Amino acid sequence: MDPSTLTNLAEPLSAHPLFKTQDIDDARHRVAGKFCAHDLTPGPQHRRFEARHNHVAGQSLSLNYLSYGCEVAINPGELDRFYLIQLPLAGTAAVRNGKAEVAAGVGQASVLNPTRDTCMTWHQGCRKLLMQVDRAALHRLAEDLLGRPLGEAVLFDPHVDLRRPGLQRWQKSLFAAISLAQNGAAFGTQMHPHQARLEEELILGFLTHQPSSISHSLQQGAHTGQDLLPSFQLRRAVDYIRSNLAEPLTLAGIASEARCSLRSLQLGFKAHFNCTPMQYLTRERLNHAHYLLQSLPSDHRVNAVAFDAGFSHLGRFSIAYRAAFGQSPRETLRQGGPA
Repeated sequence: MDPSTLTNLAEPLSAHPLFKTQDIDDARHRVAGKFCAHDLTPGPQHRRFEARHNHVAGQSLSLNYLSYGCEVAINPGELDRFYLIQLPLAGTAAVRNGKAEVAAGVGQASVLNPTRDTCMTWHQGCRKLLMQVDRAALHRLAEDLLGRPLGEAVLFDPHVDLRRPGLQRWQKSLFAAISLAQNGAAFGTQMHPHQARLEEELILGFLTHQPSSISHSLQQGAHTGQDLLPSFQLRRAVDYIRSNLAEPLTLAGIASEARCSLRSLQLGFKAHFNCTPMQYLTRERLNHAHYLLQSLPSDHRVNAVAFDAGFSHLGRFSIAYRAAFGQSPRETLRQGGPA
């Protein structure tokens, strides 16, 4: 889904309504049930108060849409258990996390660190998407990414500039996840076959591109090549990918099989294949699908080939296939399959 399209939607995640209420105490109680206890104080236009909260949970993160109808002051203190990334779709907000103050609006998001005191004012007309990330899950991925333990929580710069190229890509991934959730294809009771990978990409994408207390370590490893993957570990990773194309592989799972850190895995694939491990996985899946489509009878079902090659979304498979081979999967099947 295109970001501008999502921004113009009246109510993202409307397929997953949690509540709608004009009762301030009820809103505070129900939002706290998904996040944490907090003070909620409406501003001068309190008669316009109408809280709407859409929510869908995954394994390590949740996606949320929240609005209050009027200006509200929110004081949760320290979040403790989770990080909260907030993207305004309309309106503005003043956010303080620790000593940092963010003037948030469309294009300028914020992230709340769980170990820093937080207070916010959402101005009238402010509507936000929120990605809540389990603190322990993010910490594990950060340690895997660095290949060493971290004694303290990762601290992000609370200012999230969505104009940065890396964060633009991350935002597109987030909006794609929201679209899947809206259509019942991921999160909630109908978990996506690749749910773990979907969440991993969202968390790792933010860890990689948003400035934080580990950014210097990540950049230093990339510049010095100190984490470059030995050839035997690279071979393990490649063999594991090729032997499990139809499985819902994650970056952490591939690194575990190769017995290396996530960072070493990423740098190794960049050095040897000029792509990320997940891009390599997609390329191998497309090559396998291309082989199957040329080998199977012409009346075989394209969606069965996509599934056998590890693709769970036929539309995205068709787009990627055409980009790689210059024709649709069905055209290859009709031309190459045996009689």
